[in-house]
Amino acid sequence: MAERVLGELIDRVLEACESDRNKARGQTRPSITVGMEEPIAWTVLWGLDGNRYFSDPEYYLAHSLRAKLWRFENVEDDSPIGPDVPAWLGHYPEYTFFGMDVSFNRKGVPILQRDHPMTRDPDMGLLSPVDFDTSGWMPRARKWHEDLMALCEGRLPVHFIGWNRGCLDLAIQLRGYENFVLDTVERPEFTHDLLRFLTDQRNAWYSAYVERFGTKLGPTWINDDWIYVPYITPRMFEEFLLPRYLDMERHHGVVGGVHSCGNQAPIQRYLLEIKTLSTFEVSPWTDLEQTVANVPAEKHLHIFVHPNDVLVASDLDMASRFRCIRELCDGRSYSVGTSGLTPIFEGDQEGELLRRIRRWLRLAHRILRG
Repeated sequence: MAERVLGELIDRVLEACESDRNKARGQTRPSITVGMEEPIAWTVLWGLDGNRYFSDPEYYLAHSLRAKLWRFENVEDDSPIGPDVPAWLGHYPEYTFFGMDVSFNRKGVPILQRDHPMTRDPDMGLLSPVDFDTSGWMPRARKWHEDLMALCEGRLPVHFIGWNRGCLDLAIQLRGYENFVLDTVERPEFTHDLLRFLTDQRNAWYSAYVERFGTKLGPTWINDDWIYVPYITPRMFEEFLLPRYLDMERHHGVVGGVHSCGNQAPIQRYLLEIKTLSTFEVSPWTDLEQTVANVPAEKHLHIFVHPNDVLVASDLDMASRFRCIRELCDGRSYSVGTSGLTPIFEGDQEGELLRRIRRWLRLAHRILRG
């Protein structure tokens, strides 16, 4: 039964990928996209079990394909459906490489260990080099990838996990936020050593990755949610983080993007020193007007709107926001997308969610492309 269901889902995904409707997506500018908070949104809509999602490969594959089809069939944005299956294990597998525990509740919300021995002792001897075969979840990640490839039977490409976290998020999880901030003042050399070690391990992991899978090093994307002024200062970014980001750029050749849910505007002048960074993310907490002033017009801006701008805002508020974006970004390359959406309604969750998504898309198309 499971094989038949998976086969039917794969058939439907491949058919959707080849459809004229899919091939027409993403051809108009500015691009307008909708993001879902995965897997949390599916736990609300479908009762998905977040723990099982990351432990049962058949369950994971079936619901991943179902989510692809749901988006394609219900959300008319500029995101085409693709055949790729990420062998995803959530947002934080890298934490396990350094001995930190990561788990999930039934909603798929990650639970991160906060009491690594390094939170009590700023000792680099507490960290070991990352081994591509044995560190943390690496054996689990390899088995997960193999199981998903076997289930797909060569019909869909399955991608191994990536190392997405930057050195800042890892350092703060290892030391704790207050300790890390004190370190930058009281133990700056230790802070440099820690961030350099974490970055070197990331780069070495990617070198092992390409050797294992016979690929080539390509662009890298850096996720550091603690890039959030005032939680860190622009000076801290310039002194401690920028050198490490440049190390990653040298290793990969290109930094495709730097993600943070926080306020990046005060450090954008330093991000400009990453010469290959062609797209600047503008989170809901980053001022767009200041970004347009800070970032040269030849750089693309991807503007994320807050979930409340989709799920709660009135038509009037939405329209005002879109007009502001259009006016500020006139003449330059930009795209607009939602941050991850999770249903927050009573009653018909799916129907209400889709109604509000479609209203947001309708206004976006009319004002941004009108």
